[in-house]
Amino acid sequence: MTYFDELTERLRSGGVPEEQVTATIDELAGHLAETGADPEAEFGPVDEFAAQLAESRGDAAQPDPTATTWRWIADAFVELDHLATFGAQGWEVTHVDRTGHFVSRRDPERPQRWEYRREVTLRNQAGVVERLSPDGWELCGAWGPFHYFKRPVAASIGPAAELSTPPEMPQRSNFLSKKFWLFCGALFAGLLVLQVPAVLINGSFAVLLTIPIGMVVGGALGVGISWATQRKARGTDL
Repeated sequence: MTYFDELTERLRSGGVPEEQVTATIDELAGHLAETGADPEAEFGPVDEFAAQLAESRGDAAQPDPTATTWRWIADAFVELDHLATFGAQGWEVTHVDRTGHFVSRRDPERPQRWEYRREVTLRNQAGVVERLSPDGWELCGAWGPFHYFKRPVAASIGPAAELSTPPEMPQRSNFLSKKFWLFCGALFAGLLVLQVPAVLINGSFAVLLTIPIGMVVGGALGVGISWATQRKARGTDL
């Protein structure tokens, strides 16, 4: 049983509501994904940490009807557009969880507009953070080579960034686009095409070899498309 599995069971047995348990685990996992730390070294023995969490969050056992937290997912082709739309509606991304969902919140009393940008960072993440931080950009999550940054619109326009009547929470949370599914289909078709020479050769080793080659080719294509999309969007206000 992993650290988070045991922590989940202990929080449930301690009476913490299921929705709060899920949000807590996602938040902690997102933190570890960014720091790369060992969970026990970071949080301490799981039994002691679970007791601390249950006690500190006991006041939240009764959900606050005004609290607004939302998890949603989009693919690399359209996520910048959705981040711009939801940021304008007052949604602040706190982190990207281990399943690739954007975990967002909105202040129920004084919702503020947010803007976002994405950087493709295969290395030197610290350098990217250092380059963007003087302009108010703050790292708010990472998923694979993609790193996401946020900043409040109030930093540039002041009090006008506050929303007086924000729209209701979207009814859906899945925004995977047609381009994403077409890409998956093309990748699958590419894998099948690469099997043809292996079948003709009738060698099991060749069959096994074409699978990772197809994955590398398809993955490189996907990263290339996403990189081009980012280059087109870079330097604009989202």
